[in-house]
Amino acid sequence: MKHSILDGTPADTFPVVEPARPPVRTRVRDCMSRAAVAVTPRTDFATMSAVLIASRRGITPVVGADGTVAGVVAASDLLVAHAAEDPDRELLARDLMTSPAVTVTEDMSVTEAVALVAGHSLHHLPVVDADGRLTGLLSTHDLLDALRREDEAVRSEAFALALTPGSGVVPASLHIRCERGLLSITGRTRTRGDAATLCLQLARIDGLRALADHLSWDLDDIDPGPPVTDDADTTGSGGGPSG
Repeated sequence: MKHSILDGTPADTFPVVEPARPPVRTRVRDCMSRAAVAVTPRTDFATMSAVLIASRRGITPVVGADGTVAGVVAASDLLVAHAAEDPDRELLARDLMTSPAVTVTEDMSVTEAVALVAGHSLHHLPVVDADGRLTGLLSTHDLLDALRREDEAVRSEAFALALTPGSGVVPASLHIRCERGLLSITGRTRTRGDAATLCLQLARIDGLRALADHLSWDLDDIDPGPPVTDDADTTGSGGGPSG
């Protein structure tokens, strides 16, 4: 049976070891789109429709004269207004926008942005600077791609550590996967000490949320068992060889 390196728990229980330090996560600035087309509070219905169609985004930010985000207008807002409002009434962005808008900043982590998207059931978020001025847009596709790239980076670094000369890992036995920041490693090392050292190194990878090890080893150099003395019974039968 394979065992967890750190506590001896059977690997079937999928032991999880928390990283030794907080991970450095991808920031919004690394995955956002800076091609954001905005409208003003006085933009009319037809122009808002044209902007949304041309940008192929689900929302368009509404900005004031100073460039700060006053709200957002979604394509669904236009459809609802088209179905419900008096066609003779002029509809402007200020009449349809959601205000205040849920926004993110460029230095916010992807993890924090994901929490905002999930908590508000949004597909796009305006990105603003420290003064609230529009700098871009962030979509759910941007976030998914960033999370995928984080997992790939963690997995690549884990392979590099595991295959470092002197690591004691048997290359043909190695299998590593990473999903949503959880790194899982399966394989065999020369000694239990090699496996323990590798797990400590893996737990320090930036971007790692948790580590699950399924490593086995050929030699237990950490707890080899009680020493055998000259007069110890090694037959297990309480006596010498049978005659």
